[in-house]
Amino acid sequence: MTFFKREIHASWIITAGFFGVLFGIGFSLVLYIGVIPGWILATLVILLLVLSLRQHKIWCVLPALFAGLIIGLARGGTERVVLNVYGDFIGQDVTVTGKVSEDPDFGLSGDLRVKLSHVQIDGIELPATVWASAISGPLKQVKRSDIVSVSGNLKIGFANFPASISFGKLTHITRGDQDDLARDLRDSFGEKLREVIKAPEADLGMGILAGQKRALPNLLSEAFMAAGLTHIIVASGYNLTILVRFARRLFAKISRFAATSGAIILVLIFASVTGFGPSMIRACLVTMLSLFCWYVGRKMHPVTLLCIVAGITALINPYFVWGDAGWYMSFGAFAGVIIVSPLLQNYFWGDKKPSWFRQIFIDTMCASLITMPVIAFFIGNFAPFGLLANLLVLPIVPFTMLLTFLASIFAIILPFAAVVLALPAGWLLSYIIKVAETVASFPGALNQVEFPAWALGASYALSVLVVLYMWRKTKFNFRNDYLVK
Repeated sequence: MTFFKREIHASWIITAGFFGVLFGIGFSLVLYIGVIPGWILATLVILLLVLSLRQHKIWCVLPALFAGLIIGLARGGTERVVLNVYGDFIGQDVTVTGKVSEDPDFGLSGDLRVKLSHVQIDGIELPATVWASAISGPLKQVKRSDIVSVSGNLKIGFANFPASISFGKLTHITRGDQDDLARDLRDSFGEKLREVIKAPEADLGMGILAGQKRALPNLLSEAFMAAGLTHIIVASGYNLTILVRFARRLFAKISRFAATSGAIILVLIFASVTGFGPSMIRACLVTMLSLFCWYVGRKMHPVTLLCIVAGITALINPYFVWGDAGWYMSFGAFAGVIIVSPLLQNYFWGDKKPSWFRQIFIDTMCASLITMPVIAFFIGNFAPFGLLANLLVLPIVPFTMLLTFLASIFAIILPFAAVVLALPAGWLLSYIIKVAETVASFPGALNQVEFPAWALGASYALSVLVVLYMWRKTKFNFRNDYLVK
């Protein structure tokens, strides 16, 4: 009993609550508590939270955990009931109208692939986001934020989509003049870049700079996948980390407030340009929380940080927990960088500050190792040379972003000299493409694997044991290691 009466930091009680939320949403697929009146559940949650926050003892973790579990079960159960409305349309030929929530993509067969929010079917407004692909119609004209209509047979969805249409017909596009100013600004920026840098280098530049991957040729996209480099052309936490560190170094000498404000402004501008997709929302939440902690001088354990952000995003959309590979890969990569990497470096090198190359090598290796089981389980892909490609490319990505941005600026203000001034950016982009194509040409560069659920669970159970072992050996203090440095 003495163990349960030990003092703990209040953040661990909060962590337990959000951890309970995640488990509750996961279990809501098999356990429905909707038959219990809402006022009873709300009263029980309030009592548990009051009990857990009265003291900072280890035993307080349990009521916080159960409170989060109930919240998660209730949220997941509510979403399941709401989404049952799609059942009336499954198997029927329908026309789905919705707003293109993210930049559209194209499959290997040339089919348009979009994610539609604000969904309507036969004039009935429906919740959640629907995945749709179309093989006929004005496919190349579709942009983010357009209102489109896709006709086809509605099927049961997958991942975080309750329903989907495959190989339908694009029947209508509506676009307002000022529907998405950030998108229009980005596209104009891309057009200027293509005036001074040839394709596919310019297309890659827009992918790295703004997460715009749709312009990449299919063969080059496959090469990036085989080389494990797809993440550099998807707007993510890596881009935000580069921007935040740039702002910190630029404004830190002025004041702490200026550095924080500058970083927040850059993050919001970047997110507006790339679009507030699920991966960007997650990255923004993690970055903003880290910036806030740094600004007020507070220290947050990375486990607490990840649990809070994962819990918030799961409450927004329970389908993330129910099968969104991107959601799991995003938090797996974050865990690799902010938990496993510093622990591994401290275990082998102690307090010695790592060189930039060792930092990149360890961060890349840890992120790759932690996300590898998720990729194998959900996608069935294994890229054995991904670590090599990342080591050859990641050190120059920040410089590539900067030079690509400057090349576009030169194309606007110095068009007569922009082609020459843009040469350094073109050289770096050509180098990245060469690395991707070379690594992708290696025998066995991309393998199809079957990775069952038990193997996924065993992989992460082993990872947790290894992390706990290294932590017990090093006694590493994670609270002293800021994500945003």
